[in-house]
Amino acid sequence: MEERRYRANSYAIHGLWLNWALSVGALTATLFCALFMSKLWLPAVALGLQFLLLGRMKAMRENESSSCLLIPYVASRILFISAVIMVAINFYCLHIVDPSLLESGVVNPRIPYVTVLIMAPVTLAVTLVAYFRNNSLSVCFECHARFGRSNERGFLGTVFTREGRFQLRMLMIASLIVTVYSWGYYFWHYSNVNYNSADVFFYIWIPVILYLLSLVNLAIRYVSIDAFYRKNIAGEANDHVSSTLIRYIILCDDSMFLRATGEELDEKADTPLQSYIPYRERVTEYDAATTLGRLVGNSFHPGLRFLYENANFHIDCNIFHYICVLDSPSELHGSGLEGEWFTQSELFRMMENREVAPMLMSEIERIYTVMMAFKTYDITGRRLYEIKHYKPSFHLRDVAELIVDYNNPQWLFVDKDNEDRPFFYFKRFWRRYVRGISN
Repeated sequence: MEERRYRANSYAIHGLWLNWALSVGALTATLFCALFMSKLWLPAVALGLQFLLLGRMKAMRENESSSCLLIPYVASRILFISAVIMVAINFYCLHIVDPSLLESGVVNPRIPYVTVLIMAPVTLAVTLVAYFRNNSLSVCFECHARFGRSNERGFLGTVFTREGRFQLRMLMIASLIVTVYSWGYYFWHYSNVNYNSADVFFYIWIPVILYLLSLVNLAIRYVSIDAFYRKNIAGEANDHVSSTLIRYIILCDDSMFLRATGEELDEKADTPLQSYIPYRERVTEYDAATTLGRLVGNSFHPGLRFLYENANFHIDCNIFHYICVLDSPSELHGSGLEGEWFTQSELFRMMENREVAPMLMSEIERIYTVMMAFKTYDITGRRLYEIKHYKPSFHLRDVAELIVDYNNPQWLFVDKDNEDRPFFYFKRFWRRYVRGISN
């Protein structure tokens, strides 16, 4: 079992290279097709490659793949936007253009556009938007909803988060370089009569060469990351491989009990109750109560409720999140737990100041998101009340009382796409029938 997981994780790391090769390869292939294909039909090629990328993304979701889909997502949008612009230019040249422009040679119907002059700026614009939107992108949101934040997915989650940004930055810089030199060449040297050998070199072969160099660079990079994983994570260096982590959040009314920030700068407030146990696929409430008893003694009997789990085949340590609900703070007396109570307002202030541990931050954000969505919408995203942009109150004391499944990622999607969001029904249709996401 463990050997299969290590092989799967190793394949997932190399899958970052494959995603780049296929996604950026689709962009490069569109440019290359301009050598022998009519510009009238080139948009169809771009759309065809886009749907191939969408199909790959759908297949990876259905297989519960843990690979990062950021670059395929970005590339599919680049292809779509580029195709729309190409179609618009073709339509203009065929139906709207002034005949005098055709006669003077300003517009050449055989070469209505130079492909790279469209795709490079579009790539730059799309990657810039994606880079600065960061985790608010729908593809990143879906990944977090299914697998948890990067800190909840261990080494592989960290790699995907870092490498997704690295690849995006790499594509952004490459598109900036190609945009500058290609448009510079267009204004100073390009002739609209036909393609000569210099045009082909600047507009086709330089992007192809950059693509091939990127393949070599990323291949070396991911071989190194895989070697590090095998030596330091899959090996004996990681004590928590093949284990299960149970975390308990202690609540009383609208306060949370936390181990306060330590003297070291990197030590942040977190729950004082968590424990690693031998790996289990499922942790029942009895298992959680038994583990809790070993941590603080059997005299401590809070109300326990399961929140959610982070688990998939690729993760080395699955995580189960529980809450402990106390009737009075005095119940902690004699437990041996060190920490202090923080009110809800103090907790939110600490989160804003980044004084809370990343794992606890993810837990609180999950609780808040699910609670607010449950209080405002039904499971399909329709309003419970005929009040636009209604925002209910949030209280920590409601966490245990609400009859809602915090483990159901559908509530996270409801918070993102609901009747109060623009184009709700269109986006739901697109997500289900085009992108193949059932939620």
